[in-house]
Amino acid sequence: MSAAKPSHLTRAALTKAIESKVERMPLHDLVELASTLKVTVPAAAKTIRRREAKTVAPPAAPGGRVLRGAGVGPVVSAAKGSRLLDAITVDDEAADWAESALVGAGALVERLGIARGTLDNWRKGGKVVALRKGLRNFVYPLRQFDRRRPVDGLDQVAEHFTSPEEAWEWLVAPNRMTDGKAPIDALHAGEVKAVISAAAGAFDYA
Repeated sequence: MSAAKPSHLTRAALTKAIESKVERMPLHDLVELASTLKVTVPAAAKTIRRREAKTVAPPAAPGGRVLRGAGVGPVVSAAKGSRLLDAITVDDEAADWAESALVGAGALVERLGIARGTLDNWRKGGKVVALRKGLRNFVYPLRQFDRRRPVDGLDQVAEHFTSPEEAWEWLVAPNRMTDGKAPIDALHAGEVKAVISAAAGAFDYA
């Protein structure tokens, strides 16, 4: 006798549990999971993965002694704490790969003054670049919009890439085929044909 199929409620509960687990995973583990599932991994995430992999073992205490720190130190004001953090903080370029403010769907439709259904149709039709956040949510780079709609030619460029992340990473990088400008800026300047041509040949020398 064949096993009974799981109910819809059981499937929904499992899906929700998996989503919750995935959303709490470190980026390195997410990249490993994506590789296992054969999901395209953005180049920026690969960079972070390589950096996280280069862990350094803590130095052993001489003679097996237990090393003790001096405690948490004195309490400082928020302003002074901010200045101290700025002094020791190193910019991580990988965190800024999007080169644009990113907003969620709710904030975007309010900003553009459009219906949520319009944005969903743009995303499903490949008219906008929607970067996945978690399993079901998306964020949108503001730099791709001209007034209240996607910049002309964006959809024709994006179709040459395997994922929205890959397309956006190419769009914001200066390109010799667009006179040294980022292709997204060339689109805003009306150079649609030149950008589409550059996108079509993006992998000719890969």
